[in-house]
Amino acid sequence: MAENSTYTHSGNSNYVYGQPNNAPYYGQGNYGAGNNDPNEEEESNFNIMEWLMLFLHYWYLFVIGVAIAWGCAMLKNRKWLPSYYSQGTIIIKESNYYGNANSTLMQGFGVDAGYKNVNNQVIMLGSYDLMSRVVDSLPFMQTEYITKGRFKTRNLYRQTPILIKTTRVEQIAYSILFQLEIHSDSLTIISTDENFPMRYTARYCEPIHCPLFDAVILPSDMSVSTGKIYFRFRTKASLVDEFMARLQLSFVGEGSTVLAIALTGETPQRDCEFIDKLAEIYLMQNLEQKNEVADNSIRFINQQLIALQSSLEVSEDAMTRFRQENKFTDVGSYSGQLMNRISQYDQQNMSLKLKETYFDYLTNYLQTNIENGAVIAPTSLGLNEPILMSLVQQLNDLRIQRGELSEKNVYYAKYTKDIENVKTAINEVVSSMRASLEIEKKDLQDRFADVEDEIKTLPSKELQIVALERNYRIDDNYYTFFLQKRAEAEIQKAGNTPDNKILDKARTTAMVNGKAKSKTTSTALIIGLLVPLVLIILSELLNNKVRTPKDVKRLGAFNMIGILRHTRTQDPVFVRNKPRSSYAEMLRSIRTRVEFITKRKEGIVVTLTSTESGDGKTFLSTNLASLYGMSGKKTLLIDVDLRKPNVHNKLGLENGSGLSNYLAGDCALADTIIRDTPFGFDVMRAGTIPPNPGELIHSDKMAEMIARLREEYAFIVMDTSPIGLVSDAYTLIGFSDICLFIIRCMRTNKSFCKQTVQQMAEMIEGQDKVQLILSDIPNEGHKAYGYGYGYGYGYGYGYGADYNKGIRYGKYGAYIYGKLHRRKKGQDHYYADDDEA
Repeated sequence: MAENSTYTHSGNSNYVYGQPNNAPYYGQGNYGAGNNDPNEEEESNFNIMEWLMLFLHYWYLFVIGVAIAWGCAMLKNRKWLPSYYSQGTIIIKESNYYGNANSTLMQGFGVDAGYKNVNNQVIMLGSYDLMSRVVDSLPFMQTEYITKGRFKTRNLYRQTPILIKTTRVEQIAYSILFQLEIHSDSLTIISTDENFPMRYTARYCEPIHCPLFDAVILPSDMSVSTGKIYFRFRTKASLVDEFMARLQLSFVGEGSTVLAIALTGETPQRDCEFIDKLAEIYLMQNLEQKNEVADNSIRFINQQLIALQSSLEVSEDAMTRFRQENKFTDVGSYSGQLMNRISQYDQQNMSLKLKETYFDYLTNYLQTNIENGAVIAPTSLGLNEPILMSLVQQLNDLRIQRGELSEKNVYYAKYTKDIENVKTAINEVVSSMRASLEIEKKDLQDRFADVEDEIKTLPSKELQIVALERNYRIDDNYYTFFLQKRAEAEIQKAGNTPDNKILDKARTTAMVNGKAKSKTTSTALIIGLLVPLVLIILSELLNNKVRTPKDVKRLGAFNMIGILRHTRTQDPVFVRNKPRSSYAEMLRSIRTRVEFITKRKEGIVVTLTSTESGDGKTFLSTNLASLYGMSGKKTLLIDVDLRKPNVHNKLGLENGSGLSNYLAGDCALADTIIRDTPFGFDVMRAGTIPPNPGELIHSDKMAEMIARLREEYAFIVMDTSPIGLVSDAYTLIGFSDICLFIIRCMRTNKSFCKQTVQQMAEMIEGQDKVQLILSDIPNEGHKAYGYGYGYGYGYGYGYGADYNKGIRYGKYGAYIYGKLHRRKKGQDHYYADDDEA
């Protein structure tokens, strides 16, 4: 038939042959490549409706994910324990030790006033030593009593049915949880550590001597007759570390000196008790620091009194004995005047001696005892030296502040430097005062000498009593002075009060994790939705298989001639046995397009190939031959896959002489063809597998054979080797009118297929020479495309965008997509343009 003629095909469809050779088929259900029109905009790879339908297809994954997440959330909520916020407050007196008068002096010695503020008190309140004292004062915490249920573990603080008083605990016992079974007449202690097994039977109030500890178990006010609890011993270090990690110190308001001491935990009674004890010991320590100077003063005075007491006793005895022996009752008036004068000088001398004693004490203290406590203030001994008083106060304050810090603290080095500066200043001031003291002592000695010259003129008896009485008065005044100072120091100590004050006792103010259950549930549900969502997205992005006509379209180069759905049967002539099946209808559509592209209704040679084996080209070859055979015209199926022949196996034929034998010259052409088969078409078997299949297929004899067979058969279908693996099909495509390239849905590798198609495009002239077929489409999408018969309108079937969505998203997603698509376009059926496929 002439190439430019018009003819009418059987049925109601017309096929016009006036188009250019390379023009794609743009009729109903067209599968031409979308990039043929240069003006057509490139379609975006992202389509929100496609993703929505994809997620809808895997709805069961979201149900499973939410169910598992809900179960995990319920299990976690069963283990939930309320956590409480407990808080107490104390008011801290801001330190202002030096006043405005001494600010310049303080700066001169390198003491930064910024270090002397309430922040230091906060550091001291959270110090390790202070926390250790608190733990030592709460012995009940050293043993934890625990109850364990299926999901929850609680601390029975102050609510335990027993009390354990230990006298010995081995170190290894601190890492073991003990189980205590309470019976009506006995107690059983069991170690839960398999490495240190122990089982011990005891009774209330009886000493326990087991390898791990010695103790006595006493019943509490909440004792029970039977039951089971757990207990474990806690070291002081572990308790201190626990409370230090949870302790929260903060000022109630900006600029306020009211400090909030808070703990968050599951045992609020325990936390409140710790906070109260911490505040109590903190105030006690503050008072101890204030009393330290008074204690040192009293200790120093007592040492002086011990030395003076013996001297006073000796002088008193000597004076008394002399009076008794010489019957003296009193000295004369002149002698009394001399005694008064010398008594005044003695008082001055005593004051100078006291200064000298304090200077010696201070010098010795700075050299040897700086870490042994506070320095005695000069005022404690009645020495009013303002500069020295200020420096000693600075030294005491700096020592106290440094004592609250560890050596690793950033302020420790600063305080040490300030202490050294103050010590240097004190030594300089003491040296200056010693020089002034020597001048005063020299002047006093001169006046003593004048009085002594006058005393020498007295009678001998009177002279002796004056000397004895003078010694006695000196010792007595000195002793009385120290007694007075000791009394003053004791009064000062008794009147000392802490600088800080407890404002509020600790109490539990709120539950901090009240919303934890709902948060856990909501978080779990979000995770339950996100996990399948991420898995689906990753599966979609990482999947390298061809799945939809859109994937085929992206391969480029060649047009897609049609699609074939999945069939459950392996029947090689399925279309002959089920001519009204959807698979047969799809194959008829492909046959019609082949006729349109080749511009003839017979004399057509069709080659079928694929990227790799397993793509279903043999099944399609036998069914296509069967479809041609059903037209009543002679059809031949040739198995050209000389490397791995499979047609005879599919058709249930024996493999005898075939194509390879003919090409090798071992038999005639007629001997290779099985005629009058029950399938409705003739079959040429592959024959014996040759050692050189490529050379045989590429030979001139192969071309001559195809030319001879064209004269005898109306349709020739050739099943070839995979063109992606071997190059045999390239030769056969040259002998053919059209090549059908089979791509199997969810099986063909996308990247390998694209590479093969691009290579074919470079080697084969004419875009219409090769046509792509997407086969083995999942059946679950059949509701989305639809095909049917309509009397009066002929019959038609379209495989457009909706079928594509059905392939990708399954019957539920495709059905919904089809509804939306139909409503959008105002159509009553699922026909669509080919460029949407």
